[in-house]
Order: sequence, then C-alpha cells, then structure tokens
Amino acid sequence: MRAELREGAERQILKRVRPVLQSLNTEVSRAGGTMEAALEQLFAAFSHYPSILDQHTLESQVHSLESLIETLYRDACNHTVLLPTKVIVGRAFMAAKLNYLGFLRRLCDHYQQLGPFKDDLQKSWECTIFSLLIEDVYQAILERKDYYTRPVRRAAAIDLIHFWEHRFDRNVSDYAPALVDLWRVRKRVAPVFGTMLGTMELLKISALLTDPWYRFLSAHGENQETVQALEEFIFGLTHESIVEVRRVMRRRHESVIDRETLQHILGEAERPDDVGAIDPREMYRFYLRRSRQAACRVPAGVPGPRRTLEEMLLAFVIEEKNP
Repeated sequence: MRAELREGAERQILKRVRPVLQSLNTEVSRAGGTMEAALEQLFAAFSHYPSILDQHTLESQVHSLESLIETLYRDACNHTVLLPTKVIVGRAFMAAKLNYLGFLRRLCDHYQQLGPFKDDLQKSWECTIFSLLIEDVYQAILERKDYYTRPVRRAAAIDLIHFWEHRFDRNVSDYAPALVDLWRVRKRVAPVFGTMLGTMELLKISALLTDPWYRFLSAHGENQETVQALEEFIFGLTHESIVEVRRVMRRRHESVIDRETLQHILGEAERPDDVGAIDPREMYRFYLRRSRQAACRVPAGVPGPRRTLEEMLLAFVIEEKNP
C-alpha cells in the first residue's frame, strides 16, 4: 500500500513487502497486487466523502454531529442505510485490509523471502481486528437504552463518530486502550481449566494489565454479571457450558478437569474458543459468540450475563470520564 493510507510504520512495512511479493512472480503475487489496488480505490472513495463532523444542509434537512448522535440513539448502528456513506465505506475498507494483511501473513509461512515481515504483519493484522471490535463494543453500549444513562450513551456516540471520521489518522488504542490491552493479553493467556474457578487465568491476565482494569474489578468484581462475563472471557466458553461442566464435575466428585475431559463433556457441538491462534479473526468470533448469546438471554429470561466483559469494561471507562 502507498503513502495515501497514512499509517506510518505499517505503510513502511508494506512498502518493503511489495517488491518482495512481486519478485515471486506467481499467481499469488499477482493476486496480492490486485488486492492492494482495490484497497487503494476503497481508500480513495473514503477520502472523497465529506467529513461526518461537518454540518451540511440539504433543502430543509440539517445533517450535523448532533443529528448523527440522535440517529444513533434512535436507530443504533445496524441499519446501514441510515448511516453516512463514509462510515460504510470505511468499514468496508477495514474488512478488505484485514483480508489483505491475513493474505500476506499466511504467505510468510510459505515463502522464505517474506519471513522477516512475519511479526510486523501479524501485529498489523491483529490491530485491524481490534479496530473492528472496538466499533462493535461502542455500538453495543449505544443500543443498551435500559443499561446506561443518556450522558454515557452520548459519550459513546461521540467517541464512535470520531473513530469513524479519523479511522486512518489515529492509532486504534487512542479510543479504547483498556480494551486493546485486554484482547492482547487474552491472546497470550490460554485457559488451563483445572478447577474451573479461573483463578490462575485471572491472576495471569491481571498481572499484564494496567490501572483501569484494577479499578473496574474493584468497582464491579463482585457483581454476578461481571463474574459470569469474566468466566466466559477466561474459559472461551458460554455461561451455559461452564455451568454444565461444573455440574458434571460435582456429580463425578472431580476437583480438576483437563482439556480432553472437558471436550468429552461438551461434545463436538462446542469447543473452547482458541483466541491464541495465529488468525486474529478467532478473537472476533470469540467476541461475537459471547455477544450474541448475551443478547439472546435477555428476551429468554435465562441465567447468564446480558453483556460481554468488553462492554462492561468500556462502559466503566466512559463513566469514569463522564461522572
């Protein structure tokens, strides 16, 4: 990718990758060139749309930051036809970029010439996933009219709108560093299950995190929903599966459990999410599964967390900034 993408170190890495990829002179390298050209076209399209922060008047309709906030309050973010086109194009660019970075990263395992770029491409690939995830968590807060005050939802809306506008001008951690830290640490800490209490995993995760995480645990760590969401995050299992595993352990009078026995209890229908995998899209699947399950519990009225750990943590950070 070229300088138009404005991403500093990442741009330089991709600039160095390009001639090496081209030197392979294979169908794979030609496919990479096609993907890069398409990305540049998407970025150009994004750049030509007007700022979503500016006020525009079309006949009697005024489009402004305030009107966009009201749209997000009323309709949330799932209705693409109600959002500015710039937002949709930006999201499409990020999805395309994710696939391109994944394409390059996987090539590093097959072509020795690309090996030196493996770590840097892995970091960029993960950062792109985190960017898409951050959007989803902000949107979840906006949709929770019954959980958060209007000032908290307004702050989330403003953050999200600025994130959309400056998608390529700022580092993803400028918006939700506590979340990015949490995801990065979770990728490094694999669950051992054992007693199914999660104590060891929690200690490992907490040892690698910073003050916002400790303040969050201090404020909400004894709340039942927080505990349940934390268990889902630690074990990579739904609340329902965790309850079932513990039930079987009690029936069998077992105090510890290993991965093989765990899988035997769960069956082939469910496996713990492997977010430590090379492909960071597993982290997205990990979040998406928990988020969907949490949403389903609300109308069903069944036990378990109604929100993900990420949503609760981000809401806490926003509330701290907007008391």
